[in-house]
Amino acid sequence: MSDLLLTGVAPTPPSTDERYTPAWVFRALGESFDLDPASPENGGDCVPAARKLTVLDDGLATAWPGGAFVWLNPPFSNATPWARKFIAHGCGLWLGPVANAAWFNELAGVADRLWLMRDFAFTHPTHAGKRSSMPLAMAALGGRAAAAIDRAGRATGPATGVVVARVGGAA
Repeated sequence: MSDLLLTGVAPTPPSTDERYTPAWVFRALGESFDLDPASPENGGDCVPAARKLTVLDDGLATAWPGGAFVWLNPPFSNATPWARKFIAHGCGLWLGPVANAAWFNELAGVADRLWLMRDFAFTHPTHAGKRSSMPLAMAALGGRAAAAIDRAGRATGPATGVVVARVGGAA
């Protein structure tokens, strides 16, 4: 029986919406990053980034160095400001939900590549093996990021999703 039926109180949602991107994604991309501005507070992730900002550093409020190659898997519960900052920065890879929201249309409209991904299991001590409750997309801004998505799409094949190039986007 559910907690709701046993106690009359709705179950408490998970204390975090952190989902760590699995290592196979980074192996397929074949890249390392200058900055991960939404890194988990207690480490444990496998993002190959030279600098990692956590909630304590407030990666959303912190300035991102111009030209820094950014990896961003933002908190899905608050994707809008992260998407807008990523778009303004213009260089890197974003992994997040496919959402029926203005921010997703804006991101998709400027992305040089979109990898419309099949759902996969994230890693996290609390959420290990659990899949996202929504479709996922990786967006590339800039030629280096587009090339990484192209590599990953070739390496993993159609079983992981479909890579879409923007007409007139990065080669």
